[in-house]
Amino acid sequence: MKLLLIAAVISLSLSAAAQNKFLFSSQNYVGLTEGEHGSKWQLQTINGFKYKTWFAGIGTGLDWYYQKSIPVFVDITKDIFPNGNRNFFISADGGINFPWEDERASYPGYGEAKMLNGLYWGTGIGYKIGIGKRNDAILLQVGYSYKYSGEKSKPMYILYTPFISSPMELYDRNDYHLRRLSLKIGWKF
Repeated sequence: MKLLLIAAVISLSLSAAAQNKFLFSSQNYVGLTEGEHGSKWQLQTINGFKYKTWFAGIGTGLDWYYQKSIPVFVDITKDIFPNGNRNFFISADGGINFPWEDERASYPGYGEAKMLNGLYWGTGIGYKIGIGKRNDAILLQVGYSYKYSGEKSKPMYILYTPFISSPMELYDRNDYHLRRLSLKIGWKF
């Protein structure tokens, strides 16, 4: 997976170097997520290339909502209603949510525990305020996002039955489908 990601970035870099219309751009956000499990912070960085009113990049960050995680995603952004150095934009993200740590492993009565990777996606609408003559801008965005968080654990007990000659191992599995609103402020350069 990592090799494929590196190959995609190198391919985009080479194609951008061959054409002057592609410009490298970086979007860096700090935000607040709000959902059924309360409010938590998030940090994101998205790096990619801009072509006219389109931007495509690869992003990652830290997400503290419910359970700490690291989303890795592809972002597509489209400027709408351009008006000089200020305009609205829409964006969509999609990728994988990786757990930060095995928080369940320390619970009493449990042996092995494994946090599960899952889907991450988000969408939003924002406003970009250009600064100076360069490509710099302040970004304000509201959106909706989803992340999957799950855990699979093996209790320390084993079930013996008279009908099965070998012991049966049981697993507990918890799936969390976390939907939340987000408010982000960022810097684009």
